[in-house]
Amino acid sequence: MFKYNLFLYLLTPYLILKVIFGAIRRKSGITFILQRLGLMRPKLNRETIWIHASSIGETKIALSLHAKLMLIYPETLFFITTTTSSSKSLIIESEKLKHYYLPLDWQMTIKRFIALIKPRVCIIIETEIWPNLINICKNNKIPITIINGRLSSKTLKANKLIKNIYELVLPKINLIMCKSELEKENFINLGGSNLNIEVTGNIKFSQYNTIATKDNIINKKYVLAVSTQPDEERQIITEWLKAHEKKVLLVVAPRHPERLGDILSDLPLDRIEIAIRSKNERIRNSTQIYIADTIGEIEGLIEHCEFVFVGGSLVDHGGHNFLEAASYGKTIIVGPYMYNFITETEEFLKKNAMIMIKNSSSLKHVFERLLKSRQRRELFGTNAKKIMESKKDIINNYCKSIQALIVEK
Repeated sequence: MFKYNLFLYLLTPYLILKVIFGAIRRKSGITFILQRLGLMRPKLNRETIWIHASSIGETKIALSLHAKLMLIYPETLFFITTTTSSSKSLIIESEKLKHYYLPLDWQMTIKRFIALIKPRVCIIIETEIWPNLINICKNNKIPITIINGRLSSKTLKANKLIKNIYELVLPKINLIMCKSELEKENFINLGGSNLNIEVTGNIKFSQYNTIATKDNIINKKYVLAVSTQPDEERQIITEWLKAHEKKVLLVVAPRHPERLGDILSDLPLDRIEIAIRSKNERIRNSTQIYIADTIGEIEGLIEHCEFVFVGGSLVDHGGHNFLEAASYGKTIIVGPYMYNFITETEEFLKKNAMIMIKNSSSLKHVFERLLKSRQRRELFGTNAKKIMESKKDIINNYCKSIQALIVEK
């Protein structure tokens, strides 16, 4: 831990500047900066159940978990921490639910922070492993659990120093609940065989049990490309235009809406009719591409589309969560880079509930076939929805294990 803290403090000027410039670029506000740098103190008057989520995907899990745990602990104050302003926008605070940006993992800052929020348990969503946070919780006999545990390829490829830190830290976690056997093996390889670890399943399968009908913001038939990453928009739009489908619109919802300028700079704007959601531009009969660069409208876009391409998979990013689209019974298309969801992708492909393409040049053919055949779209969509329904109770198993940890305290 000494080496870790020394390295962290040497990086302090860089980390401060990164927080400040990141907040300016994303318009996160002064509160984000002050809380991330530990310069504000949370004002809480009782013990909390603390759930930490990094960004939007993890925050959706946190909110689903909160909804279940709140039924078990109706008088308890829940405290959700995140690291992005976009994730905060999903959280509606109340007397029994508070949000805060997690401070950087400086030892004294985290020690003061944990003393102020008085957690009965620390629930970490998926991949956020902060050594000082875990060490201080352990020293204060605060139970720690990772739920829906997974390790990124970046973590698995880390240098020896970082891996040594994980070997010291991971055994201090009371329970690691993994989403798959593969992830369990990854944790064991990183932290040793003495971990308290189990496979509970992917909680995201039960995240979409209740589907609320949303307004359709698009006034014509459309296909959706969601959570796209840099260069994917160009590839997808290029193949879409080759399909020469004038009666159907392509809607592109980038993973990071603030990338609008970069997306437009990659496109031949003089040859394409584009409308942009954030600029309130109308969709006309001649509009070919609609850029949905807003936050909070993805569910409605998925619900009313013909089928979905899920981004982060045409480029080497590892893929994004496609389970929400599956819960709506949509045909799902992904690219070859789905290593963030290996187990789930294999199951969906095996059960004819997903289409995987080898490269972007295959997209034109897939677009044309799906647009021509409603029966084909319904086949893939129905199979996807059946998988979701078969796993809807996974969240209850997570809640039971969390209850056991809280009782132990």
